[in-house]
Amino acid sequence: MSEKKSLLTAAAVYVLLGLVLIFFPDLTAGLFCTVAGLLLLLYGAITVISFFVHRGSSGSFALQAELILGVVSIVVGVFFLTHFDFIISIIPVILGFYILIDALVNLKRGLDMRALGYAGWTATLVMSAVSLALGGLILWDPFDTGLLLWRIIGGAFLYLGLSDLWSIYTLNRLIRRAQQD
Repeated sequence: MSEKKSLLTAAAVYVLLGLVLIFFPDLTAGLFCTVAGLLLLLYGAITVISFFVHRGSSGSFALQAELILGVVSIVVGVFFLTHFDFIISIIPVILGFYILIDALVNLKRGLDMRALGYAGWTATLVMSAVSLALGGLILWDPFDTGLLLWRIIGGAFLYLGLSDLWSIYTLNRLIRRAQQD
């Protein structure tokens, strides 16, 4: 997949994720924990079974590491399924940092636009600043805001996706124009 298609796909996923988080925050949080917990349990079980099936073959250190990874995956999977509230409270922190990083990447796109001579590069700068503020808002008090925080995260992802789509579109248009000249 080309880089442009990858960026567009990621932006579309942001928009979709944002809409789902805004309209179904409790369902999304519960579904995330359940699916992640079940996938970790499945991965851990397969890894542990693989250890016992291949125990007699060479590479015992690698197999022991695989067994440890499998057991840890099972424990983390059970933790996801049984400690829903804790998992829900730390996910906003992780997502807040992710939004901040993406905002910085978008800021770099704006600077690239400025380097290409696009007069409207400040719009990308403003959108990046808003994304940084949304990421900061999420990180400000992630543990006390509950489902509202999931909606804020949804709004941030929706905004992030839309602003990424705009900056990708604008940058591609500028690059095409520069190549034609």
